[in-house]
Amino acid sequence: MKAILLSCLLYFSNAFSQSYEDLMKEAAVSLQAKEYCTALSNFKDAFNLQSEIGIYDYVSAASAAANCNDMKIAIEWLKKGAKLGLGKNREEVTFLQTNERFKNLSQNIEFKQLLTDLDNKVTQIEKRRKQKTEEWNQEIIKNQITGSIPFNQAPFGFALYFTEPEGFKAPYIVFVPKGYKSSKPVKVIFFLHGGVNSLNDFYYQNPDVKKEPIFSVGDRFNAIIVYPFAKKDFGWMNQQKAFENIFTILNDVEKKYNVDQNKIYLGGISNGGTATFWFASQKETPFKAFYAFAPNPVLNIGAIPFENITKDHPLYTISAKDDYVFGYGDVLKIYNQNKSKAKGWIFQTIEKGSHEFIYKPEISNELLTNFFSEVLR
Repeated sequence: MKAILLSCLLYFSNAFSQSYEDLMKEAAVSLQAKEYCTALSNFKDAFNLQSEIGIYDYVSAASAAANCNDMKIAIEWLKKGAKLGLGKNREEVTFLQTNERFKNLSQNIEFKQLLTDLDNKVTQIEKRRKQKTEEWNQEIIKNQITGSIPFNQAPFGFALYFTEPEGFKAPYIVFVPKGYKSSKPVKVIFFLHGGVNSLNDFYYQNPDVKKEPIFSVGDRFNAIIVYPFAKKDFGWMNQQKAFENIFTILNDVEKKYNVDQNKIYLGGISNGGTATFWFASQKETPFKAFYAFAPNPVLNIGAIPFENITKDHPLYTISAKDDYVFGYGDVLKIYNQNKSKAKGWIFQTIEKGSHEFIYKPEISNELLTNFFSEVLR
């Protein structure tokens, strides 16, 4: 009887308990409705269930507390957010300074000091950012091969070049690995980036470019990496000229660096991975093999002749089952419909990683090594 009673109590306890996610959703709804004290209660209950709280969860919770006259806990949560990295850019500080939900804190001494500290932090970040940008732009110019003699010994690192496809300058970066010797032909890997439709300008002046995971592949496999830049009105989504410009870039690279013409590869991620299908389905190609991360096998510039994707020039793709941009089921369906024709399409899957899995070190470090060991063999 006692065991039955305990079981019943446990059942009812579980039935009425809420998860962290449930409580956070309720808090968000209450916050939107300006029911700040209800939201505060939800946030408190949620934070008691989980030790790892996100930066912006603390900020939202602090706004609820500030409007429920609990200034002490509002400041406490904002300080915790600051320890986790709040204030990494000017927009975050401005938000705290101007958003109506923090108006009640405007005269609070601790809040004023927090804003001052965050403002100083951002100033230092901007200063370092400016310095890094200047150093990056100096480096990519300094490393250029400008002489007329072919195969000059190139310095290790990044170099900037331009093509002029339609009367304007289209940039691309060349990464030279530490093991490169101008006396010996070396493999070349093209990488077409994603996010094309959201870019109004080429972002080659941004030092974060060097953080792209593909460059680690260059050193690991002693390969030159060619990184062309695209944007909304000149990119590998809707502009045929942008696709064709890749061949111009290849021609330029072959004049400057000692390229093994039997070991040239091309691929990309997202929009760049999708564009790879165009290159992989050409009847004649200078590329030995192709690769694509999180692609959508549907081109805006025309149907894909899948029968041209052959074992002689295979295409390796990887999609994550939890991809939220190009649904895995949709991509798999296209593969199943065309795999009998596209005999060179090697379709690979990972369980988790979402759309940007190559940017997650816990996934990409091992994945890129294993993947390119297969692609480059």
